[in-house]
This record gives sequence, C-alpha cells and structure tokens, in this order.
Amino acid sequence: MRQATITQNVQYTYKYNSSLSRHGWLRLTPAYSVQLVEEILSGLDYSPLCVMDPFSGTATTGLVCANKGIPSFAFEINPFLVWLGNAKLDIYPLDKVEKFLSFVNSLIKNFEDYPPAEFPPIYHLSRWWNPPQAEFLARLKYASKTIKDSAVAQLFGVAFCRIIIELSNATFNHVSTSFKNKEEDTFSLGAAKKIVFSVCEIVAKSALSQPCVTSEVILHDSRSVPLRYIGKYDTVITSPPYPNRISYIRELRPYMYWMDFLESSEQASDLDWKAIGGTWGKATSLLGTWESNNSLPQYVYDIAKKISIAENKSAGLMANYVLRYFEDMYRHLASVYAGLADGGKVFYIIGNSNFYGVTVSSEKIFIDMMSIIGFTNVDCRVVRKRNCNKQLYEYLVFGQKSLK
Repeated sequence: MRQATITQNVQYTYKYNSSLSRHGWLRLTPAYSVQLVEEILSGLDYSPLCVMDPFSGTATTGLVCANKGIPSFAFEINPFLVWLGNAKLDIYPLDKVEKFLSFVNSLIKNFEDYPPAEFPPIYHLSRWWNPPQAEFLARLKYASKTIKDSAVAQLFGVAFCRIIIELSNATFNHVSTSFKNKEEDTFSLGAAKKIVFSVCEIVAKSALSQPCVTSEVILHDSRSVPLRYIGKYDTVITSPPYPNRISYIRELRPYMYWMDFLESSEQASDLDWKAIGGTWGKATSLLGTWESNNSLPQYVYDIAKKISIAENKSAGLMANYVLRYFEDMYRHLASVYAGLADGGKVFYIIGNSNFYGVTVSSEKIFIDMMSIIGFTNVDCRVVRKRNCNKQLYEYLVFGQKSLK
C-alpha cells in the first residue's frame, strides 16, 4: 500500500467518539477511535480472555471491551486520567442518575447561594477564562464539594470538566493550545446555566448505558507490568504517547487544575518527565544529563546522531529525547512480553515523527524492538495520514507471543 494514497481517515480519530455515549464524555485530541478498537477485536482469531491497555488515556480500549463483555484492565500514569477512566467504566444505577439530575436542578435554582471557591493556580488564568466565566466555574466547584454521594460527585465531575472547556477561550486545533478573543460583556449567567443543564443531561443519559462487565484503570507506570498481572492477559490494545515531545498533559491542564489533581507547575512538569520519553518542563534540563543504556538497534542511535548535529539549539536535547523514548518503550515491551499469555497478541497504535528534517520511523523501530524481544509475526499497517504534516502517519504495529 502506498502511503501517498492514505487519507486522514477521521473515523480513526477522537472525533469519531464525540457522539458515542460515554466515549464522548471528554475530548482528548490524541485519543484513538472506538472503531479502530472494534476492528482489532473483530479481526482476532480467538476470543480474548482478558485485554490489557497499558496506556489507558481516556479508557477507549477498556470501555469498548466492557461494552462487549470482554474482561480488561488498564494502567495509566496520570491520576486524573485514572479517575476519568474509572468514571467512564463505572456502573450508575437509575436512582444515582436521578439523584445527580436532582442535584443539578437544585444547583441551577439556587446558584447564587454558592460562594466561589478559590481559583486554580493555572498560569495566565485570565487568558483561559474571562473573570465572569472564572467566577461561574469557581461557584460550580464550591457546589461540587457539597456533594456527599460518590456516584453523584463522579458524574458531576465529568460534567464540570466539559463545562470548563465550554466556557473557556481555549481551542485545541493545533499542536500548541490557542485562545479565542472573548469580550467580558458577552457572558450571560442564564446562558451559562443552560450550558450546565445541557451538559449534565448528556452525561446523565449516557451514564444509563451500562457496561456489560466491570473493568478498572490502575495508577501505574507502564514501563513494567506488576507481578500479579503476569499471565493474566492474552491481548494488548493500546496507544502510547508518540515520540513528538508534545507535553503529555497539554490538553489536560485545565481539568487537572480545576479538579485539584494539580496544584503547581512543578507537579505538571514532574508528571511530564515521568511520561514515556520525558516530554516538557523540567525535561528540558534533565534530558541534557540523561544517559543512554544502549539497548536499541544501532541504527536508532545513528538517527539520534543526525538529530543532534542539526542546526538548532535544542538538537542535542531532542536526540536524547528520541533515545529515551525508545529505550523506555523497549523496557515496556519486554515487560509486556514477559506477562503476556502464550499465543497472545499485541496491537500498538503509534505515529512516526520528524525532527529538523530527520525522520524517525517509529513503526520500523517498534517492529525491530518487538522482534528482538521475541514477538513473532510482527508487522504493521498504515492507519491514517496525520493532518499536521504530509510526512507523518499513524500505524498499527502488531505481534504475537508463540505458543510453547
């Protein structure tokens, strides 16, 4: 298949999920689509006993499996995404949903009785929300703290996250977050209340569409699989961060600050450094002193060398970033292989990248790493062309652990 014929295939992106019940609860641009997971599952020549997603993100794999009655579990290093994933996978009885809507109706009716909570310490708060919007959100946050029922609090938390973006000046249509110009006098309390009610109705309706089996997202670093999960899974369907050095929590910052998962820029920077490869913030300095363990095929180090000599002040850091990313992924893949049941299959949705004119062919590197580790029948196919650059594609890399 010639890459030149591959289209953007929007059905394989986050956009496909936006109207699909709980899958559409919160937008995250790097998320992959429900359709892609369903195609992978339908193409298996066996019925999975248990599926693992070591990079849960918005829990797309876990929720697809739960809706199909397939047992699964997932790992995620970001505590906010652990919360969101488990909220999407939870069971919400009718009485809990009705209690949630009852709270929302009372909140809207008595909104002025709730004082504003403290504003989150997010950098340039006024760029994200004009003062009236920020105060409205702060009152919602205060109201959320009065909820005693955990299921109701969880549903309102999901709705609150959506409202945070509905009322913001932010757009996520590019690699860097951009901001719209909004005049302060355009804020309408009545319109804002209607947004709250509309969003909560959407969340309530989709909450009643219950998963067929329970699943769980566990707070854990995916570089290793805990011993208690060894042999417990026979299928892996996941999408790790791509080697593009975009902040791992770029789109998540507003939610994480308002929901008290972040209290400082230092915490955000620490989480970015812990992500595969290390991406932003303190990584800029830490990557400069990071040392390779030389575990990769030699040509990967040759690629990094080409990047390091590019005419850019960050060339050396980017070279180290690429190496750290793939050394982290090698460690991860080796751990996944050790824990995978014999005959099990793995599927990785990944993207290639380009630094200063040097192409990093992630699909080839993944194939070679997996083959060295011991996976068989390793191959890949192009999923779609990414709209950010004509040379960038998304791939599905797959392999299998042989039967003994």
